[in-house]
Amino acid sequence: MADSHRDVDDSTGHPTVVTAEEVIVEATLEADAPLPAGLDELPADPAEALGLVLEALRRSEEKADEAHQSHLRALADLDNYRKRMRREQSAVASQAAARTVSSLLAVLDSFDAALVLDTRSEEDQSLLSGMRATYELLLGTLQSQGLEIIPVAGEIFSPDLHQPINAPPPGDGEVIVSNEVRRGYRLEGRLLRPALVEVTRENEAE
Repeated sequence: MADSHRDVDDSTGHPTVVTAEEVIVEATLEADAPLPAGLDELPADPAEALGLVLEALRRSEEKADEAHQSHLRALADLDNYRKRMRREQSAVASQAAARTVSSLLAVLDSFDAALVLDTRSEEDQSLLSGMRATYELLLGTLQSQGLEIIPVAGEIFSPDLHQPINAPPPGDGEVIVSNEVRRGYRLEGRLLRPALVEVTRENEAE
C-alpha cells in the first residue's frame, strides 16, 4: 500500500510531512476541480480546506443515505400495496364466485329431486338419462371451481355443517346423521349452505 504522506522541503531546507489529504486539496485547488456541493470556494490553508471538504462530503453521504432509505421505504410501501390489492381482488373474486354458485344451488336441488323419481316408460328413462348427464356436467363444472358436497349419512352430526330438522332421541350415544333431506355445500373449504338432515343416536341406529 502506498504511503499516506510524503516529505517535501520547506523554505529552510528541512523536510516537512504533508498528508495525502492535503495533497488532494492542493491538487483540487491547482486543477480548479469542481468543489463538493455546498462549498463555493476553499480557503488557502490546506488543513482548513480539508476540514471543509470532509464536512461537505459527510453531509453529502448523509443526504445520499437518507435518499436511499426513502427509496427503500417507497419500495416497501409499493410492495405492501400490491399485496393488499391482490388480497382484495382475491376476496372480491371469491365473493363473486360464491354468489354465482349460490344462485345455482336451486338448480342442483331441482336435479336432485327429479333424479330420484320412479320412471317406467322408455321415454321417461331416456329423459331422465339426459337430465342425469346434464346434472353431472353442471356439478362437475362447479366442483372444478371448488364446490364440495358435505358428507352426511352415517357422519357424526356437526352443527357447523349440518342443520337438523328433528331432535335426536334421548340417550348417551353420539348424535349421527341418519338421512339427508337437502344437500349442503362448501366452496373452497368455506361453508356455502349446511346440509339439511335428520339425526339420531348412534345406539338407536344399530
